[in-house]
Amino acid sequence: MDILFWGSASADLKATIFLLIISFFVALILYVTKRNIFFSALIFSVLTNLSFLLNSGSDMFDYYNIVWLLYFSFFIWPILNILLIIWYARAGVKRK
Repeated sequence: MDILFWGSASADLKATIFLLIISFFVALILYVTKRNIFFSALIFSVLTNLSFLLNSGSDMFDYYNIVWLLYFSFFIWPILNILLIIWYARAGVKRK
């Protein structure tokens, strides 16, 4: 991984943090409108994983020594999100 998305590791980190803040506010708005904390946490998890995957090709993870987060967001986090989506879909069917 030798390319940086914005040209430096600090700019990539700032872009990732900005996307995390946007994800938080989207989840907060969904919580206020739907009053369902599980749904808003699910959306936050999916958007947060997406924000890390957008910067997966940068050296930000090597520079800040958080390579474990890159591997977690590639291999474990999507599986957790899929399981949470399935669980939410089944719980929604049972409520009706």
